[in-house]
Amino acid sequence: MKVLAMVIGVGLGLCASVAGAQTVRMQSFEADPGWEGYNNHIVPEAPKTVKQDFGYSATTFAGKDKGEVGGTVWRDSKPAWYAMQVAPKTLSDRLSASGTVAITETQGSSGIFLGWFKKGGDDAGRQNSLGLRFSGQGSGARLTLQLVTATNQAVGTKITTWVVDKSKPIGEGRKVRPPEIKNDGTRYAWQLDYDPAGANGDGEMRFTMRSVGEPTGASFEGKTFTVALPKGYKDHGTTFDHFGFVNGMRAGNAMTMYVDDLVEGGKAQDFASDPAWDASGNRDSYLQTDKGAAHDFGFSAGTNFAGGKSAGELGGTIWRSGDYAYYADRVGPLTLNDKIEASGKVVLSVGPPDSGMYIGWFNGAEKEFSPVQAGNFLGIKIGGPTRVGHYFVPSYLSTQTKKPDKGDKKSPPNLAIEKATGAVLVPKRQFDWKLTYDPDAEGGKGAITVKLGEESVTLPLKPGDKEKGATLDRFGLFTINRGGAYVKIYFDDLTYTASKTTGD
Repeated sequence: MKVLAMVIGVGLGLCASVAGAQTVRMQSFEADPGWEGYNNHIVPEAPKTVKQDFGYSATTFAGKDKGEVGGTVWRDSKPAWYAMQVAPKTLSDRLSASGTVAITETQGSSGIFLGWFKKGGDDAGRQNSLGLRFSGQGSGARLTLQLVTATNQAVGTKITTWVVDKSKPIGEGRKVRPPEIKNDGTRYAWQLDYDPAGANGDGEMRFTMRSVGEPTGASFEGKTFTVALPKGYKDHGTTFDHFGFVNGMRAGNAMTMYVDDLVEGGKAQDFASDPAWDASGNRDSYLQTDKGAAHDFGFSAGTNFAGGKSAGELGGTIWRSGDYAYYADRVGPLTLNDKIEASGKVVLSVGPPDSGMYIGWFNGAEKEFSPVQAGNFLGIKIGGPTRVGHYFVPSYLSTQTKKPDKGDKKSPPNLAIEKATGAVLVPKRQFDWKLTYDPDAEGGKGAITVKLGEESVTLPLKPGDKEKGATLDRFGLFTINRGGAYVKIYFDDLTYTASKTTGD
């Protein structure tokens, strides 16, 4: 007699098996599941001391008269900001600001945002932000004008030069980004405007900046930069309630910058005395507990971001850079001839531009390169482009006959086959999701369907890829090294195909 179903285990990982079909595991993460971790918890060596020290300053770096705002701002994942409160604005309102700025010190991997943003928790200056992003190097700074909407979709332009020499290999001087903004106290006058009626009603940003006094020869002097918002961006629910400084939100170093002669919304700011702006973490000192590419993800015992029934879930901080890392359950082996499914809950807690990761089935024998380079993978990509935010789309890569070259380890090519568009994983929103791989779909070629909320998208396998095969013996989260930032993402109440079963 056939056994219709059986359940093994209590509370943590439940395993339902149907004879002749697949074994399905159900994981609610009420306790540590004991999955395999590889490079998923990287502890920084010799942590730096962060010394945030910015706000009102009785100095004259950016202007002629005593008094300005600014100081030393550290790039760090712990938010810090100093800003004036403004009447709530949306992308249907006109925005305008101007002033002078001077940078007196920069370090590599430093960064400051100056502009409008919405006061929040750990994402101030990310979502709901429109303004200037200064990126420091040892000899100066680069500058980007950028809008990030409430749904985490970004648009902007580089103000300082960005040259890509396509004749050079990736990572070998291919990108030239000279820091044209001097760090010797040179004063620059700037003007930033947003016109909701511009670009045929879609909205448009405009920006100019020039040195005060003798021109410096920078490429941006004398130019007006315009950025048209893509159609529909005004409808994303974006709001702003502050204007000022926010630190770059990833581990890094310090930049010292000052602003004066500020006019926002037609109102001049008088810095003859302390304006007593809103502030958070701007006069703080502590050890920097993380660094770039320091993954910190796996079982999370005390959180419930993804909305499971109880505390405990899967996830954490996952970088799109650094050593390849994963946290996964041992499964299978499964192949591309098997029907494979997974479902659960997900929330993207923090998702800045240039970040992403993957969830799905892969091969645990590979420890050097990500499956999207080395092969043997079927699952979901969570990532850009920046103008969209983070797609949640099907992805796979069959067995590869040639392993990536070790010289590509810093920025290896992504060989995975991925759906170009699909549902968007909006930060701070909980979603139900499901993946179904049917090897018999598309006339036997096979296809992956991914559903996020009420949206779904299907990716057919390319002809011959199913025959190339894949050996899948892990299910979980893994990283890709493409250079970039991090996501904080969490999953709960997972159900996933673990192995084939046989029986009469």
